Amino acid sequence: MRTERIAAVLLAAGTSSRFGEEDKLMADLRGKPIAAHTLETVASMAFAELVAVVRPINLAPVLHRKLDRRGYSIIVNDQPEEGISGSIVRAVEHVMPNNRIRGILICLADMPDVPPSHYNRICLAAEDIRSVVASTDSLSSSPPAFIGRKHFPELLRLRGDQGARVLLSHGIQIETSSKVLHDIDTPEDLPGWKPSLTE
Repeated sequence: MRTERIAAVLLAAGTSSRFGEEDKLMADLRGKPIAAHTLETVASMAFAELVAVVRPINLAPVLHRKLDRRGYSIIVNDQPEEGISGSIVRAVEHVMPNNRIRGILICLADMPDVPPSHYNRICLAAEDIRSVVASTDSLSSSPPAFIGRKHFPELLRLRGDQGARVLLSHGIQIETSSKVLHDIDTPEDLPGWKPSLTE
């Protein structure tokens, strides 16, 4: 499916509880915030719409500014403790009225190493509104993932932090390396991380 028929949905509303006090998405990676890598890669592609689900602006002012500059429709998730499902529901509610959009590509802001070529492979593997296409490192199914419009009602019923995992596990699997699908959950996940020295 052509990207012009797909809405890219960037999920960036997590509480990052495992990362500590710092805002994970604003942590430096190769000279810019973690989230900037993902949002810029996705914005460089010709999607029907760019949608980002984020925490309230007072909690993520820099991220809001970066997304706004790149042309994202910003949706605030003021209850991130609901888990990833709450963000997916908000995004689907936003894109559903636009009948030109045939499906969504779910992207995670804490996956900074996914190249445009992988996003493209997922979109091209989606044939129609019934398609579900997930990424895999040959061990498990994960985003980035395409979910066709036919499954939107099912997505609206999601609850908790499992997201669309069951749906993705039954879809087409596009294999890539674990390095590409690496997500950053803790400071130790950052390249070159060193523990702080304490007295």
